[in-house]
Amino acid sequence: MKILFVDNKSIQNSIRTGLMEQMSGHDVHLIDNIEEAVEFYSKERPEMVVVEFTVDFGFEFLHYVLKINPSQHIISLSDALDCAEHFGCDFCLANYRKKRILKHQGIHDLLYLIDNFSQMPCEFAHKLNHLFSEEEKGSSGNDS
Repeated sequence: MKILFVDNKSIQNSIRTGLMEQMSGHDVHLIDNIEEAVEFYSKERPEMVVVEFTVDFGFEFLHYVLKINPSQHIISLSDALDCAEHFGCDFCLANYRKKRILKHQGIHDLLYLIDNFSQMPCEFAHKLNHLFSEEEKGSSGNDS
């Protein structure tokens, strides 16, 4: 599978993408700027896009991809708990094929999500979603 991995070219990300290729046989391309990412995406049409949406251009690139192809399989990574979709989870689930995972998940977890993307709900990918459910938001306001 051809994977576009959009993030900075840190040593950690270079190791991560190298290990992903070795462990899975996927063709992983790490790109660290929007111009190259747009060019690669336009020419190569990868099956999977993995994007760290909090890097300088990540959010912009994520929305570029969603505008071109809302059905693109996307995994958005982040060190932060905020989400890349301002319209909320219900909108994202209804309109996109996008999953969310915290950046510091292990490579095995990321590869499992990539290989089983269609069967995995975003709630599994982002293991902290239960902290932000409407039910818990309401009850936490009543507890104080």
